[in-house]
Amino acid sequence: MAILLVGVAGGWLVMRFGVPAGLFMGGMVFSSMYRMLSTVKIAGINTFHKMGQILIAIVIGTSFQQEVLEPLKLALLPVLVQIIVLVTTGFLLGILLSKWTALDRATSILSSLPGGLPVMVGLAADLNLKVHVVAVIHFFRLTVIVFTMPTLITIVTPFALGAGGGIALTPVAAMSPTTMLLVAMIGLGSYLLTNRFKFPGADMLIPLLITGGINLFFYEFGPLHPAIKQVAIMLLAVSVGARLNAETLKTLKQVLLPAACIILVLVTLGVLMGFVLYWITPLDLVTALLSSVPGGAASLTAVADDLGGDLRIVASLHLCRLLFLSVLMPPVFLLLDKFSQRTIPPASPSLLWKRGD
Repeated sequence: MAILLVGVAGGWLVMRFGVPAGLFMGGMVFSSMYRMLSTVKIAGINTFHKMGQILIAIVIGTSFQQEVLEPLKLALLPVLVQIIVLVTTGFLLGILLSKWTALDRATSILSSLPGGLPVMVGLAADLNLKVHVVAVIHFFRLTVIVFTMPTLITIVTPFALGAGGGIALTPVAAMSPTTMLLVAMIGLGSYLLTNRFKFPGADMLIPLLITGGINLFFYEFGPLHPAIKQVAIMLLAVSVGARLNAETLKTLKQVLLPAACIILVLVTLGVLMGFVLYWITPLDLVTALLSSVPGGAASLTAVADDLGGDLRIVASLHLCRLLFLSVLMPPVFLLLDKFSQRTIPPASPSLLWKRGD
């Protein structure tokens, strides 16, 4: 609980200085500093992340209106092309990573794919790969994106016509106490359901589908209190920052150069494709860029809200890519295991990992 208090204080402090996405960035930085300096075991990291994803999904779902569907439809085909390009590039970079380092091919590919940290780590665990390596590389990429995108967006948005405008919403009545109870029950039900039936991306996807579907087609919930969104952002920021420890830095040091090259290629490609998405769809530039860079759905949704992007579209498009990866990767790795004879070169002492540790 102490790390959560530190993260909240750090997020509030950085936000007060007017730093773009300061709530998320401050929470992440201060919680990671606490994790590095603390000598006690940090508990509850996965619970924080799960609760943060469910809350941010409910915030997004309860804000879905018919006005959002049209730009989503227009963006789906370009996003499908974007997903194919990013996933193919990540796959090829993973093969190169296996040649540059002592990592096996499957771990290298999963470390290079443009998915969110929790989803890719979950797939690594399911496939019995080197989970800590996958986690470190994805953590590094997410950190780079969170720190660079606010600055980039601040620089480029003044030159973009209509940037940051978002989608106009039809005003709805404030949420009643009965509706708040219903939303709380959906959140609790989602928590219990995703604990029982685990699949990649479920923590965010299930509550988003439930609340978004109800809000769009049956009953408008009304706006949630802004504090709920801030709580979700802080939980996500602390859960990301708390993953940094001495072992993480040690592993990152061993694969730093090739991992940095891969991240540079993927992020640059994502930014370029974000500009293309902005030019050919009705999306504003902030939303298009944050929908395209290969980070986590929950984290980039939180950043999008602070930077003036449409968090509903950012979340939806990232979840499309995560679902694509979640469905595609397990059979691909099974085929790799079955039909390819992988030869792992002798590992140097600094890169000596045992499979599955």
